[in-house]
Formats: sequence, C-alpha cells, structure tokens
Amino acid sequence: MDASATAELLARMFREGHGITAHLDGPIVRLPDAALTVAVDTPELQPNGLIVRLPVGVGHPAWDDTPAWDQSVGMARDGIHPVADALNGWLHNVFPVFAAFALPGSELAHNVHTDLRFDGQRALRIHYGPLAVRDFGGLGQATQRAAVDRPPSAVVADQLFGGYALPDRPIWWYSFCARMPNGPINEVTVLNGDASEQLTGISDHLPWEGHGSLKSWALAVPATGEVYQAEVPIGG
Repeated sequence: MDASATAELLARMFREGHGITAHLDGPIVRLPDAALTVAVDTPELQPNGLIVRLPVGVGHPAWDDTPAWDQSVGMARDGIHPVADALNGWLHNVFPVFAAFALPGSELAHNVHTDLRFDGQRALRIHYGPLAVRDFGGLGQATQRAAVDRPPSAVVADQLFGGYALPDRPIWWYSFCARMPNGPINEVTVLNGDASEQLTGISDHLPWEGHGSLKSWALAVPATGEVYQAEVPIGG
C-alpha cells in the first residue's frame, strides 16, 4: 500500500468506525469538524512482510500545522494486513489525545485522562492517552497496574512542568519504555524531538516483571484563563 491508499483506509476508519467526518486529500485526511489534518507517509514494510512501520502526523492551526509525528508499528495477524493493524493501533492509542483537544465529545476521546495543572503562574490542561502495552514474555499485572496508575508520560509532565519554560501553545510528547533481554529502554519524544537524555528515570517507579514495552502519548494545552475563572491554584 502507498501513502494515498493508506490515507484512504484511515479516512474510512474515521467515518465508518467512529462517525467522524473525514475528507481525503491525497495522503492527507482532513477532519473539518476538528480543524485537524492527519498525514500519512509511505508504509515501510519489513523484509519478512509481516511487520510495517507507518509514519502518521497530526496537524492543527494551534501548532502551526506542524504535524505531531508518530511511527506506528503494525503486524500481520489473524488475516489483518499490517498497515490496517498499524492504523488501528494509532487510532486508538495516539489519536485520542488530539480528539480530547479538538473533538471532546467523540468516542475516541473517552479513554483519555485529563488533568489541570496550575502553579500560580502557568496552567496546562494535560490529556493523557491510553497506554499501549506489548508483552514479550512475563510482563506482570503489577507492572501494568503501576503504569496505569502513574504512566511514564505523567512523570514526563512533572519534569517538564517543574523545570522548563513551556511555550504558550499546545505541546505533545510520548514515552516509550521497555525491558528487554539486553537491558532497559527509556525514550521520550517532545515536539518530534528526542529528549531522552534530558528527561530521565521516567519508568523507575515500575516493578518491571518480565519483558515488554509501554508507550503513551500526552498533549498539554495552555489553560490559564480557565484556571483564573476557577480562582484556585491546582496542582503544583
């Protein structure tokens, strides 16, 4: 499948699976009710033909239409094409944070947890997306429960909120943490850039039984006016 055919499949998923108006424009899906655009690049099929890596980016005028890129991984299984698997995973694990921002009443926004953070000067409404879990062998329930209670993306939020000058516009990040036979992996991507060396220890609080990976997205949106209306400091 090329980029345009992949975008066509994604547009059908939006329309037929979730009732979201979606217009196709080559390799771009436009969601007019949300002012969102979703761009897909050419799927990269691995030599075995069973695994695909698919770049998908979300644009919105609030962040100057610079897409928030993810590289979704799909696997051929049970008769499902790997591109369809990659799109389905992206739609249910990445897109929800953008739905919470731009389509708050949609079904895809329901699995998002939202916090309001205010330290007396800065306020952010932070949307945390569903946790994507892959069990490579023995990843226990204790690890998964601990990650749901405090996802690595929330640890990233604490570090960003506590020590960095944040722009007056929405920002996004995602974390990828894993325990593999050859050692741990902790990756953080903020605004499409690798911030792993600056934002460390994001999964140290997890018990980590067995081998597996955890990935989650977050989108933070300035909300100062909202907090001033409430007239109370929240979080910190």
